[in-house]
Amino acid sequence: MNLQHRLNSLNEQKRSYTRGTVEYINDQWVFFDEENDEASLLEELSEFEMEVLTLNKWERGSYVGDGLIKLIDYLYKLDQGDNIRVRKGLQYSYRVLLESLPDEIFIQYTSTLNKLSFSLYDCIYCHNYSMFIENVEQNIHGVNTIIYDNNELICTVQHHFSRGNKSQDRFEYTIANGKRSVLTSLGG
Repeated sequence: MNLQHRLNSLNEQKRSYTRGTVEYINDQWVFFDEENDEASLLEELSEFEMEVLTLNKWERGSYVGDGLIKLIDYLYKLDQGDNIRVRKGLQYSYRVLLESLPDEIFIQYTSTLNKLSFSLYDCIYCHNYSMFIENVEQNIHGVNTIIYDNNELICTVQHHFSRGNKSQDRFEYTIANGKRSVLTSLGG
């Protein structure tokens, strides 16, 4: 199962979207991030999945230009002040790491992270050691480091792994307040 399918199959992850409103200024649609009031041209965000709030529900679509968002069944014409949310992207090394995890381990990892009040989209740093290994066919061992920030606390995850004849993953979660958790998964 690919990463996008995995992410869509999970209950919505907190902080997975940047929310804001749109305004038509100087013949261009501008998106204003509600968190920091930062402005971006909506055209620049067209590569990201986005949703528009219509009739009190979020509808998924893609920006096609000229103030139009292609929804499943029709084209939606934007109005001043419409609420939009844009799916946040994931850092390349982090995305590669998540894609490399077997489905069951990915779900367990995400569930543990969520129970600790963090989202997959809270990642601010990821060192994926396996990206630096030349021959992944051999037996390998290493540690990846992932740091999350949920705007209240920081969580550091040490991912100890081995691949080859026997696969093993051990995730050590440490939160800035001293709370810790461990997830271990042994594979064949």
